[in-house]
Amino acid sequence: MTPMKIGGSEKSYGRHTRDTSISAASTYTAASTVNTQPYLPIAEKFHSPTKSFTSSSTYIEYPIEHVDVEAIWYRKYFIQNQHPTFVGITESYGTVIISLMLDGKTINNNRDNIYWYRYILRKKELPDDRGVLAGPPPSPLNDPPWDVLLRMISRELVQPRIKKLITTRELSEKLLALDEDRLQTTYKVGVLYCAPSQTTEEEWFSNTSTSRTFSDFLGILGKLVKLSEFEGFSGGLDTKSNETGEYSVYDDETLKNYEIMYHVSTMLPYETANKYQITRKRHIGNDIVCIIFQDVSKPFLPSSIRSQFLQVYVIVSPVEFQLDDDEYGWRTSNRVGYRVEIVCKDGVPYFGPSLPNPPIFYDPISLRQFLVAIIINGQNAAWKTPKLSEPFQRARGGIIQDIANKLVIFSNEVAPSPPHPPKKQSHVELNYILKRLFVDRLKFGGIPPDMAHVKELLEKGANPNISIPQPKPLKEKVYNNQVSYSLGECEHCNFCPTHSHSNSLLSSSSIKTTNNQKSHKLPNILFATIALADDPVYVKFLINYGVETMPKDSHFPNAFVFAATHKRVETMRCLLENVPALSDPESVDTAINDTYNRVYSRNTSRNGNKLYAAYAFKHYESSFWNTEATIFFGRLRGVS
Repeated sequence: MTPMKIGGSEKSYGRHTRDTSISAASTYTAASTVNTQPYLPIAEKFHSPTKSFTSSSTYIEYPIEHVDVEAIWYRKYFIQNQHPTFVGITESYGTVIISLMLDGKTINNNRDNIYWYRYILRKKELPDDRGVLAGPPPSPLNDPPWDVLLRMISRELVQPRIKKLITTRELSEKLLALDEDRLQTTYKVGVLYCAPSQTTEEEWFSNTSTSRTFSDFLGILGKLVKLSEFEGFSGGLDTKSNETGEYSVYDDETLKNYEIMYHVSTMLPYETANKYQITRKRHIGNDIVCIIFQDVSKPFLPSSIRSQFLQVYVIVSPVEFQLDDDEYGWRTSNRVGYRVEIVCKDGVPYFGPSLPNPPIFYDPISLRQFLVAIIINGQNAAWKTPKLSEPFQRARGGIIQDIANKLVIFSNEVAPSPPHPPKKQSHVELNYILKRLFVDRLKFGGIPPDMAHVKELLEKGANPNISIPQPKPLKEKVYNNQVSYSLGECEHCNFCPTHSHSNSLLSSSSIKTTNNQKSHKLPNILFATIALADDPVYVKFLINYGVETMPKDSHFPNAFVFAATHKRVETMRCLLENVPALSDPESVDTAINDTYNRVYSRNTSRNGNKLYAAYAFKHYESSFWNTEATIFFGRLRGVS
């Protein structure tokens, strides 16, 4: 690495700035030859014509972006003042919750009183609708005309769709948590060390030693903390028994009121027998922003790391330069600066601050301030991607619906007496409701039940490991040289095309019926979910609520093998990332062999003809194993 020379006259600085700009441009040109689309245009947007920071210890206050700064309205204006809450259903927004209050009055030039009302209209989609109205005066009893004010907010907010509720302390706390859910002040960020000769994520996550420049960079990021003695924001790291390592890097000084815990790959536990380092991957792969430190700068693709959550990558690499100034008699010395690039997955909106041109930082304090701003703004922006925003909106919609369903105290001219507390459902009732949700979906087909409804039942005490009855076994019939399958017999005829689909692989001259193997109850709602869809977000949600991935039922394998037999590739990845025990090589081989054997035995039992069995096996192999699953299983077995 040839050192650059910084210092001397302004002319010298300008010359090296242009040279470095050309070098940076060449880096992007090289990256474009390895098919970086659609990431390259996003990375280019982070450049600006501003110069790099060369002044020592310069503090730059970067603005926080992609955050709803008005989310504090309820805390600032409402929570300390008496006000009603309105709940109802609209055609445009669905269920809504409105906070409305008299904010004050002023006097205009004509000496007339103007009454000001402040409101918050909450709905499933963010942002909330907030505003101030100039409305009619309160009645002689000091009760404002709420119906008039609601119609001023929206024409859909009319009786009897909207109900007026008494705002209790419990309700205020729920609304406060709902409004400020996205006002985040704590962030967990991955830091992944990449040695010069390494090219795969398995190699990156397996590093046990690092370079001197990487150690120096960690010192720039924050302070080294001993987890067993740490009391701040842990970012999911264990602070009691050192199960996630002994030390980590933490920063709460760069930006006031913000805490950042770094998940440093080489400080997380190394598993000798695990090629994929599931413990390290579980933390860094579940972050949203990751710093990729390269000893030698190389093009980086987000697809290099398999993760459902990582959206923003900050690539940092060291750059040597010489610092001298003959005017003041300083001696020439070699220093290390840092080149920074930003790469995002498709769908992440632009966020600041912009990279300087050239994108090199010579001052460590300026580098840390820039990285903290990029981490906070990048994660805030990533929350707006469909991958992360859609699950959040589903959960938010469930919370709003739950609040609306539970609030039954309506306030009119005279407040009614408090109702009797609702009868608490027993565990048997909760389990029955949860079971029926999945049984109905399995019987009639479709996606898994609404996540918010399932979450509510689990939090009330429903057991996620209840067994789920499967629908009646499929019956196989041959009619006019075609095979059909139906759920039981049709009461009107022996063959009903509305209950079946055809397959022309088998032939026969007469109608025959063959029963499948005896079906067993699915061991829990995770297996039912896998049978319904390939939804890794739903699977991770169930794992967090304690669902068993290795059931005791001997008729079923573990969840990874079960997902393999149903060709749920994304679910398999999710299981490996979140359940280390499933990454055992025996489980992987079992999944592969079980899938092949299952297809082979099923096809041979249907016909008994070896020629047909070979044909069906070849047909299955071409339709599944020559897809992404082939590549995935190859990686699991260590085949490149």
